[in-house]
Amino acid sequence: MIPRPLAFLACSFLLAPLALGQTDQPKDPRIDAATGRSKSVWPRSPRFDFVHMRLELDIEDISKATLAGRQVLTVSPLGVDRPELLLDCKGPVVTAAAVDGVPAAFEQSPGGLRVRPAGGFPVGREYQVEVRYDLEYGGNKGEGLTYSPAEPDAKSETRKFPQIHSQGEPEVNSRWFPCHDFPNERLTTELLVTVEDGYEVVSNGRLLDASKGADGRVTWHWLQDKPHTTYLVALAIAKFGVIDLGGPESGRPGLSIPVYTPLGTEKNVRESFANTPTMIALFERLFDEPYPWDKYAQVIVRDFAAGGMENTSATFLMPGVAGAADRGDHDDLISHELGHQWFGDLVTCHGWAHLWLNEGWASYCEALWAEHYNREGEPRKPDAGRDAYFRQILQSIRGQRGRNRGTAPTQPAMVSNRYSDPDAVFSKADDPYGKGCVVLHMLRERVGDEAFFKATAACLDRFKFGYAETDDFRRVFEEVSGQSLRRFFDQWCYRPGMARLAVDLEWNDATRALGVTIEQTQRIDRLNPAYVFSLPIYLRYEDGTDEWIDLAVESGTTTGSFSLKAKPSAVTVDPNITVFAATQTRKPLSMWIDDALHGPTLPARLAAISALRASEDPEASRVLGTLEADGRTAGLVREATDLTSAMIRN
Repeated sequence: MIPRPLAFLACSFLLAPLALGQTDQPKDPRIDAATGRSKSVWPRSPRFDFVHMRLELDIEDISKATLAGRQVLTVSPLGVDRPELLLDCKGPVVTAAAVDGVPAAFEQSPGGLRVRPAGGFPVGREYQVEVRYDLEYGGNKGEGLTYSPAEPDAKSETRKFPQIHSQGEPEVNSRWFPCHDFPNERLTTELLVTVEDGYEVVSNGRLLDASKGADGRVTWHWLQDKPHTTYLVALAIAKFGVIDLGGPESGRPGLSIPVYTPLGTEKNVRESFANTPTMIALFERLFDEPYPWDKYAQVIVRDFAAGGMENTSATFLMPGVAGAADRGDHDDLISHELGHQWFGDLVTCHGWAHLWLNEGWASYCEALWAEHYNREGEPRKPDAGRDAYFRQILQSIRGQRGRNRGTAPTQPAMVSNRYSDPDAVFSKADDPYGKGCVVLHMLRERVGDEAFFKATAACLDRFKFGYAETDDFRRVFEEVSGQSLRRFFDQWCYRPGMARLAVDLEWNDATRALGVTIEQTQRIDRLNPAYVFSLPIYLRYEDGTDEWIDLAVESGTTTGSFSLKAKPSAVTVDPNITVFAATQTRKPLSMWIDDALHGPTLPARLAAISALRASEDPEASRVLGTLEADGRTAGLVREATDLTSAMIRN
C-alpha cells in the first residue's frame, strides 16, 4: 500500500503523458467528436410485454389523406412496477388516452407519447391502453402511410382512384400508429378499417369480416393471431384486381396465395407470378418449416419507395412488376420477399446490427430458388441448377468487390451497431444483402449441405416467433456441424471489408512440385490482421484425373509446395468461392485456356474468359473466338464481362 501523498504523485506522473498525447490522436470514427459519445446504437428496452394491438381506422373521405384512429394496446409491465407507458408516436396527434376504460393523463412530445394512469402500471397483470388520435399523412412518402391521390385522366382504372399503402421498416410505422418502434418486441395485431365501398383493403393475417354499415361504407376486419414485430404491420387500400395462385392444382395446395394488382394487369401477373406456389413448397422443404402464416398475399402498390417489403403474410411490391412479363421474369424479387416470411418475419433480427440475418438470408433465397428452378427446368443439363446458383452468388460478390474496401475502425462491419440512422444499415458498403448472401454460401461450402440445412431448420425451430442475433445463429451451426465457427463469423461478419489476394503458381520440373504463393494485399495493421483461411485449389491432369489440394493461409504472405504425380494441365484457385476475396491469379496462359474450355465450375470458366480478354496473346483471341462462335458457350463471353471483371482486378 502506497501512502496517500505518494499515491497522488504516482497517479499524476503516470497520467500526465497520456493527457499530453490526447491532442495528437487521430479522430476515432466510432466516437462523436463534439460530444465524446459512442456512435453505437443499442436495442431499446421495451419495459412492457406488448401482447396485442387492436387498431381501428376510420377513413371518412378517401379523397383526403386524413383518418381518425382508435388503438387498444394490451400490455403487461416487465420486471417492476412502471409509472408510465412510453410509445413512439411520430405522426398521430393524440386526443385522448385511457387505461382499462379510465381516462389517463398523457403527454405528447416530438416523436413520443407518454401515458400515465393515476396508479401507474403495477407489475403482474395485463392492461388495456386506449389511445385516440387524428392523423394527416399527405406528406408521407415511403414512411408510415403513403397517400397516392386519384389521377382522373390515367389510362389505368386503378390510378383513377386514390390509393393508400404502408411502409414500416425500419422504424416508421409510428408515423401512423403509436408503438414500440424497434424490432425487439412482438405482438399479435388486428386492424379494423372503415372505408368507402368498392375498395379492397389488405392487411396481415386472415380476413374475419368485411361488412357494410348503415352509411354504406365497409369495415374490413383483419386478424394476425401469431405474433410479429411492429415494422411488419401493413395496410393497403386501392381499387385492386385480385387473382389467387393457390388451389388444389397449384404447387402449394391448401394455402391462399392472392395477388392484388392494378385492374387490367391480372393476366400479366398470373403468368409472371406463377412460380410462387412452387417457391413456397421449396422453402418449406429446404427449411423443414411449414409456411408460418394464414396466407401469402403479394400486393402491387404505386408510389412504392422500394422494390418490395416483406410485411407478415402480405408482401408489398413496386408497380413495375405488374407490367407484361414472362413466367419467372420477377422470380428474384418474388423469392427474396418470400424468403423473408421465414427470415425476418418468423425469426426477426434482434436489432438492426444483425440485419444480415434478414436480408442476407432473403438474398440467399434467390440463389436457392435459381438453383432449384433451373435444375428442374433443364433436366438434360445436369449443371444448369448449380450454374444458376453461382450466377446469383457472383452478382453479390461483384458488388462487394467493387465497393467494399473498408477497414476497421473507419468502416462499420456488416454486423455492427454503429450507425446514425437505421436506414443507413441497409445501404452500407459492408452490405447485409450481398455480403450476407456470400457468407451463407461460404458457410454452406464449409459445413456441407446436410449440416447447413439441418442447422438452418434448427435455427428456425429454436427462434421462431422470436428474435436472433448473429451469435445465436453461430452457436446453432456449431452444435449441428461440430465445428468451431467463431473465427469464421469474426472475420466475415464482425470485420469490415474483404480479403484481396495475389496468387502466384509456379511448376518446378526438377522437383515435380507446384509452388503456390499467396499475398494478402488488403490493408494489414493492428486492427486489421491478415485473414486466416484454407484456400482450396483444384488440379486436373492430362490423363483426365483430378485432385484437390488445400493451402492453410495464416499470414500476409504464405507459400506452399506440393509434390504431384505429374505437371497439371489445369490449376484453378478456389473455383467454388469458399473464401470471400478479390483474387488476382498469375498462371500460364495454357491453364487459363483450359479453365475457359473445361473449368470445373461456372465461376472458374468466367474468370478464365475474363483473363483471356485481358491478354494480348493471339492464342487467347483464338480461343475466345471459338467460344463466341459456339452457340453453347457464346453467352459465357458476355457474362464474363458483366459478372467477373472484378475477379481478376483489384
